[in-house]
Amino acid sequence: MNIQLSNPLADIQRSQTVLIIFASTLVSVMGVSLISPALPTIQAAWNISAGQASLLISAFTLPGIVLTPFVGLIADRVGRKRVLVPSLFLFGVSGIAVVFVDGFTTLLGLRVVQGTAGSAIMSLTVTLLGDLFSGEQRSRLIGLNAAILAIGAAGYPLLGGGLALLSWAAPFVCFALGIVVAVAGSAVLPEPESNVNSSGLSYVTNAAQSVPTRAALGLYIAIFGIFFILYGAQLTVIPFILDESYGLSSGTIGLLLGLPAVTMGMTSSQSSRLIRHLSPPRLITLGFVTYGIGMTLAALAPSIIVLASALFLFGIGQGFAEPITDTALNTLAPDAFRGGIMSIRTSVLQFGTTLGPPVFVAVASTVGYTNTLFIAGIAALALGVSIFGFLTLSETV
Repeated sequence: MNIQLSNPLADIQRSQTVLIIFASTLVSVMGVSLISPALPTIQAAWNISAGQASLLISAFTLPGIVLTPFVGLIADRVGRKRVLVPSLFLFGVSGIAVVFVDGFTTLLGLRVVQGTAGSAIMSLTVTLLGDLFSGEQRSRLIGLNAAILAIGAAGYPLLGGGLALLSWAAPFVCFALGIVVAVAGSAVLPEPESNVNSSGLSYVTNAAQSVPTRAALGLYIAIFGIFFILYGAQLTVIPFILDESYGLSSGTIGLLLGLPAVTMGMTSSQSSRLIRHLSPPRLITLGFVTYGIGMTLAALAPSIIVLASALFLFGIGQGFAEPITDTALNTLAPDAFRGGIMSIRTSVLQFGTTLGPPVFVAVASTVGYTNTLFIAGIAALALGVSIFGFLTLSETV
């Protein structure tokens, strides 16, 4: 079911639907970025080690890698709204419940539940945009959705860090937004018609046969690379460089890490225009090339001004690559299997976000942070060229 602007009522429905989808995206990105700056405060309040405190992030991200495809299958069977609204509610309830627990193991269990719900939300927002809109409108809204995600990822650390000054539990209260959006979504969101008449192994077989395998694999590789670089280089290695090489405070580091969100938002919001002039393989390749230049520039930066410029390039690279991969994958996916196909995208995304930080830190422990960025920059350039060849070849097969 595609929403069209045929009359004022349809226009109102479209606006309300888009607002709920965008609000759901803002909810899904809270899980990590709101809590990360509060980890030292949580560590002190619970009298735990830094490694134990970091489990609050891992417990949130790891379930999505394994469980999200099953969520997508269920969404294809029973409907997007019937999965998204309960996921929003569960996300909010499990987040707020953290405030009232008295055991760290229970706290981690709640984060596992919340992470599962958060992955479902992240997957289904993009899925709904693919279900309800088409053509240039779909591309534009997916670009805006990516921009909103970037804004949340940049803004929530400031909010979470500020609230943590009041109490370790204060950031978790913000998860009540999930309950608010769930209530609004239950009243506003339409339910796309489901055409799935298979389940289990037959569903997987039919889904695999309905999608160009080579093209889908290339897009999944691109999605992994985008978030592997984002969380490994930009959000892990760069802060260490800013601290060790320039002696900046955590507040200043947080502000600088928000710079890529500016150019990412500006670039991704124009994705529908960009795709008129360049094909998805070219735009995705351009994104990775920009990533590569940005990381190489950051590694060789002689001053904080040059490093800040490199961070702007990070955002441009993500703005080229992320919304285009989502748009291209949505276009490949038949309506009947879009939930499952987009949920795999979220699993791959979560795998990249989980694997990126430890891999970059492990390499940096051997060759240093700047050399790690330089190596990653060259690798990003090579990956971009490889993805271009892979996707271009799939178009001719």
